[in-house]
Amino acid sequence: MVLQERDIEVLAAVAHYFILNSRQIREICFPDDSSGRITRRRLSKLMHAGYVRKRNMQVVNPADGSATPVYHLAKHGREFLAGHFDDDTFLAKPLEPSQPQHLYHYVAVAETHRLFDRAIANASGVAKVVRWVNEDEFVNPDEPDTSKRRLLRTSFDSRIVCLPDAAFVIRSQDHNAVFYLEQDRDTFFHDRVAARKSPGYQKLLAGAGHKQHFPETTLPFFFVLVMTPTAKRANQLRAAFAKRNKDEEVLKTYRFGSFEELNEHNLLFEPLLSCCHHDDRVPLIKRVASPDHTPVECSSQLSQG
Repeated sequence: MVLQERDIEVLAAVAHYFILNSRQIREICFPDDSSGRITRRRLSKLMHAGYVRKRNMQVVNPADGSATPVYHLAKHGREFLAGHFDDDTFLAKPLEPSQPQHLYHYVAVAETHRLFDRAIANASGVAKVVRWVNEDEFVNPDEPDTSKRRLLRTSFDSRIVCLPDAAFVIRSQDHNAVFYLEQDRDTFFHDRVAARKSPGYQKLLAGAGHKQHFPETTLPFFFVLVMTPTAKRANQLRAAFAKRNKDEEVLKTYRFGSFEELNEHNLLFEPLLSCCHHDDRVPLIKRVASPDHTPVECSSQLSQG
């Protein structure tokens, strides 16, 4: 199979987001394909040629109206990208999800990743995502010794494990801030989620574990961004995490937002995220004024306040 330019774009998108469904691929690579027929045809060719693998989701995705299949890189596709872009880090991209029973969850993480990419594109250079790492990806894929490559998963003892759904570094105003993502789908009772997740992040913060994952960070702290389907769910989780965490420094790490309120136009700078340590809502990145005190789009700061 001779790959067309749009086929390469599909492979690059799947490598970038790890797992995507056909709707997401159509929106990224074939925006004019209103019926989805072209998208399905190209994906079918890529699958049969061994560039991507297709998996069937076991639950209905409300955004798509059916149990839509998802796609991720196959070995042939990974090797093609490494050669095409002359970048061997593609060879470290995961080929299999570690939790194939949670494909809907992976798709939700990809949707948050897409939201950030669109928001950064609208930010006119104010901020950029330096790195994004999914839970099945290595934080140091360019490490030549494969035995030293590490995942985000951090085990502290037999009971406490910190396992973010993804993590990313945002650069703004000469600072690199680390964000760990918790992708909530309102599957479990909010108190149970807080009980499971809080101990791991407490340990990670105490040991400055984010510096081991992302040595490029310039801050002594990190943030945990909890993305939820609705504002109501975000408020429930905020209360549950506040109850579980009494240390002020730990409380300052958490931010809660929802797809119900956030979009690519307001994600970065509008005060729509809830905190545990006070009742005011805050933006992901704070705007600051220029030296002559006039507000400017190109100046911002990252802080725990």
